[in-house]
Amino acid sequence: MKYFRSCLWLLFLFIGSESFSQSRKTEWYVTANGNFYMPVGNRSKGMYPILGYDKNSSPKILLGGVGTGAALLKPLNKDFSFKAQANLSKHTYWDELLMMRDYVGSNIGYFQAGSSDYGLGLAAMIHYFPVESFSIGAGISTQATLISLSRTPAMFIGADIDQSFAVNHYYKTVVPMVPLELSYTVKRLLFNVRYEAGLINRIKGDLADFKTDKFSLLTFELGFRIN
Repeated sequence: MKYFRSCLWLLFLFIGSESFSQSRKTEWYVTANGNFYMPVGNRSKGMYPILGYDKNSSPKILLGGVGTGAALLKPLNKDFSFKAQANLSKHTYWDELLMMRDYVGSNIGYFQAGSSDYGLGLAAMIHYFPVESFSIGAGISTQATLISLSRTPAMFIGADIDQSFAVNHYYKTVVPMVPLELSYTVKRLLFNVRYEAGLINRIKGDLADFKTDKFSLLTFELGFRIN
């Protein structure tokens, strides 16, 4: 928490500075991203591809983490800029294996669900520009889950499994994160690679007493300047 408060004070200090650069203007971007959900502290979960194909899965085309958003880049002085970011994204991962049984209780094997969290990501960072087009930034961020869905077997027809979706109610709505970002600009395009580390166990309620489930995000982002 001391690090978290220090980041907040640093952001306010830079925002309140009056030594703004006269050579650079505030820039607005619309963005699209592909992202990897990286489980931490839970070996039963796995990373899901952004785009892939698996002939043994249903559906066979695997579409993982994707999203869209907006970003603001406001110069503070010659070397530093304040960046605010907002994204609506889907974060997808392989959930824990489930042992499946038929209607008479016989074991028919394991089923692995592909789960997706749909949510809002917010970030505030300070970016340092060692050269004009390249910057590195860090700050604070948060991921707010609007809904979390898992594929689950709904019924059995012979050896086939018909799938439906179940809502996960055991995740916290808001998880604070620490982002580290590399950015490169060329003409009106912005390229970002951002890593965000979750700070707390996302499991809530009594289940959190004996189960830990943290995560990180690795995001590849493309932005287009609109001003």
